[in-house]
Amino acid sequence: MSDAALQTLNSMINELPSEAQESLIEKIRPIISDLLDEYEWNKTYQKSAKKLEAFAASVRQSDTKPF
Repeated sequence: MSDAALQTLNSMINELPSEAQESLIEKIRPIISDLLDEYEWNKTYQKSAKKLEAFAASVRQSDTKPF
């Protein structure tokens, strides 16, 4: 996000009364937290996706069952 976008958002939030600001932050916090978790999961998955695909292919080609 650009500095200008952050400044605009900050200005908009600052125009609200204190109680509304707190309410907004409480609503936004879990959304941002979920987005951060999803971003981290995607990053981790991308690092291991090829290994998982190779493992799955080797299991499919194997005559024995893994379990």
